[in-house]
Amino acid sequence: MLELVRGYAAAVLDEAGGREGLDEVVDGLSQLRRLLVSSEPLRGALTDSSIPAEARSALLTDLLGGRVAEAVAALSSFAVRYDRAGELPKSLELLLELAETRRLEQEAGMGVVAEPPMGRAGSLERLRGFAERIFEKVFEQAAVDGIEDDLFRLARLAEAQPELRSALSAPHAPLPARLAVLGELLGGKVRDETVALVGYVLRCGRARDLVGALDYLVELAAAERGRRVAHVRAAVELDGDERTRLAEALRARMRRPVELRLVVDPTVLGGLGVAVGDTLIDGTVRHRLDQLRDSILQLD
Repeated sequence: MLELVRGYAAAVLDEAGGREGLDEVVDGLSQLRRLLVSSEPLRGALTDSSIPAEARSALLTDLLGGRVAEAVAALSSFAVRYDRAGELPKSLELLLELAETRRLEQEAGMGVVAEPPMGRAGSLERLRGFAERIFEKVFEQAAVDGIEDDLFRLARLAEAQPELRSALSAPHAPLPARLAVLGELLGGKVRDETVALVGYVLRCGRARDLVGALDYLVELAAAERGRRVAHVRAAVELDGDERTRLAEALRARMRRPVELRLVVDPTVLGGLGVAVGDTLIDGTVRHRLDQLRDSILQLD
């Protein structure tokens, strides 16, 4: 299982909270496991690397919608989107194991447990996955801006105060004690999402490079702003209903609200071209004609 998926799972399990929420996650993942075992066509479709990951993820989201908790559908579709296709059954087994372990830890009163040790690249991937889920649940652009500001100010504070960095990153101090220090520092002063993100820095093994990890989160928050703006090219102006349908379709695909910015460009001839952050969706007639031309030229 990719570390990116592990980090996303950590945020989903945190969000699940108590026993009832964790039971829902365990039950939903168990249901999906049984479904994959019993349905060879579904298993084949979800593990077929020739099918784009986005299409496989959308298929699973549609299939699970209303049948399992939203957290389960989001977690499993995230794994489909980012893990290697052939590794999906194993990844889902590992996700179920993580959920069951978290439930056992909670029953034993263990509180928050640190993630298994990992190198710099892997722990940053965990942090990116965790942040992905946090930002998915933030609906207002102003809140994203606020989280970015919180993180930047905290990074500069940690940079200027070695004693603070030491208190949060002391290798021999128990994780609960360091999280308590963090809670005293940030409680009531920043957004809950900021507290969760910084807390995961301590849990995922990046506390020894606290400033670097916080600056990395600032970069992710800045990139998130771009993922909430859809730059649309169309041959003609869209009416209100068309804009609403497009915004809803993009919200479902991107898992966050998006703001449409439309440019009327007659050269596209028809259809739409959409760019949301790094995601490009070119459904214009001009694009399809260019593809047809290229395929004809290859026959010469």
